[in-house]
Parts: sequence; C-alpha cells; structure tokens
Amino acid sequence: MTHIHSHIKDYLQSLVPNNISDWIALEEIFTLKKIKKGEHFFQHFDHCDEVGIVSSGLFRIYLIDHEGEEKTFSFIPEKSFILDFFLSWQENSKTMVSVQALEDSEVLAIKYSKFLELMNRDKLWHDIYREVLLRNYIFKTKREIQFVQFNAKQRLTMFMNNRRIDINRIPKTYLASYLGIQPPSLSRLLRDLKG
Repeated sequence: MTHIHSHIKDYLQSLVPNNISDWIALEEIFTLKKIKKGEHFFQHFDHCDEVGIVSSGLFRIYLIDHEGEEKTFSFIPEKSFILDFFLSWQENSKTMVSVQALEDSEVLAIKYSKFLELMNRDKLWHDIYREVLLRNYIFKTKREIQFVQFNAKQRLTMFMNNRRIDINRIPKTYLASYLGIQPPSLSRLLRDLKG
C-alpha cells in the first residue's frame, strides 16, 4: 500500500467541498514512483496510461519544434497533476508532449483505467478530475493572454511573483524557453529586476 502524504491529502480535499473519507481505498490503487532528475514521466509519442500527482519535486512540460529545438511551456510542481489530456478522449492515443523531472521527484501514479473506475464508483473523484482540468485550462489560457498583452520583462515579473513555484528551482535555459526569450536576454532581465 502506498502512503499518501498529508500535503497531498490537503490538496485533493481543497478541490472539492465534500469530505474525502476513504483514503485507504485510494492508497491501495496508487503506486509511488521515484523519478530521478532528467528522467521522464512520459515522452512525446509514448503511450501513457497513467495519471500522476507530484508528491515532491518539479517537472517541466516541453515539446520539440520543427527545427529540433526543445520548447518548455509549463512546469509542474508539488501538489499538481501530471496527465495527458488526450487520454480523456482517446485511451490509446500517443502523447503530444514530454514531461521531464527537473529535480529528483516522487509521483503518486495510477493507471488511467483504474482512475476511471474510481470516478465511476465515487462522483467525488469525477468532481476532482473536472476541477483539475478546469484549473489547467484557466492556467493555459492566462499564459496565452500574457504572451499577447505583456512583454518578457512583465511576464518574468509575474512568474517571479507567483506562489506556485520558486523561480530559483528552474534552470535558466528552461525558464528562458518558457518566457519565449533567449538565455542572455533572461540574464539581462534578471539583472535589471535586481538592480
């Protein structure tokens, strides 16, 4: 049986108003995966049949563009779900992105088929899943709007002010890619903000 840490229980409980009571049943179907820095939870074109919750550590979501360059477009810290959104629509689909650990990390993983069973058995988990998808959609939409409305310095400032991730945990190359700028430009912006 996999032990679910209290910070993950608190996070899951925060997603719904009703009380989650059967933690033991949940612990029986989750497995704890230890993923070392640089390793992937899944990679582009893999068949991923799992959903994960980051218990500790940090991941990045990236893809490779037509010129073979990696583009980081999101980060997944503790108390966040790792999931391939296309699993919701087509179970045998190949993943469109890669998810890589930026630190030694631990993930509570569950087979998507088992998660579906859980949602069918208890509507509470369906509500949790819907809330996670909604929050991810809102986050993605806000990021797209920021790229239109704000320059790189403003986007960096907003990212530094978020309470979700400490900017110092992210390698500068990946942070620059996330902001849509080159590493030297990021270094300059960081100097400007400190000065």
